Amino acid sequence: MHGATGGGTRPRLGLVTIGQAPRTDLIPDVEAALSGVDWVEHGALDLLDEEGIARLEPRDGERTLVSRLRDGSRVRLGATSIAPALDDAIRRCVADRCAAVLVLCTGRVEHGPAAVPVLHAEDLAHDLVAGLVDTGRLGVLCPVPEQLTDIRERWEGRLGRPVVAAAVDPYTAGPDEVAAAGREVAAGGAELVFLDCIGYTGQQRDVLAAEGVRAETARHLAVAGAVDRVLSRSHADHARVAGG
Repeated sequence: MHGATGGGTRPRLGLVTIGQAPRTDLIPDVEAALSGVDWVEHGALDLLDEEGIARLEPRDGERTLVSRLRDGSRVRLGATSIAPALDDAIRRCVADRCAAVLVLCTGRVEHGPAAVPVLHAEDLAHDLVAGLVDTGRLGVLCPVPEQLTDIRERWEGRLGRPVVAAAVDPYTAGPDEVAAAGREVAAGGAELVFLDCIGYTGQQRDVLAAEGVRAETARHLAVAGAVDRVLSRSHADHARVAGG
């Protein structure tokens, strides 16, 4: 378990990466948003060895997810194959007395029932992005080319209009590559660019801003949204207790 606790009565949020914890690339970037809650961090791949992780690679026709290992390397995972390992990480959060769990992945992931609410970065971030873009044209960046068809279909189904998408790896691409991908979708008419993977950083968002491209990261929107949900629920629970 990795996390931060204040030792008080604040609600605790479980953060589950589909890769390995600790996500030293992510937590410092969203630390301000986490300041209102206690939190713990678990990874779906934490208890697996190299061979076990290799067995979760996408099979024929299986949707591809991309995440990060503890050593900083990137890993490709099958969206269905990851389910048992993801369930285990969620159970570890429940054992750590989390009031809710946030799954840090913007791909559609599968898991079983849980003893506490399970929030998804995909739902939280996508809801916020849909509101931000309103009737404008959305540009989307995703990690690998094989995700582009799925990304376009999901967003066009949600918004009811075409989106512009490009692939650039958040874990391996340099600033120039990120900037080029941003320029590509902006040239396609995108008014807002969504960095549709938890791996994209605030620094990469700033690279796009320097190019004149308005962008939002999944990690910042999802974590802020999850903390708001947990705090709202905690305040409501306290109010019910106080009211008898």
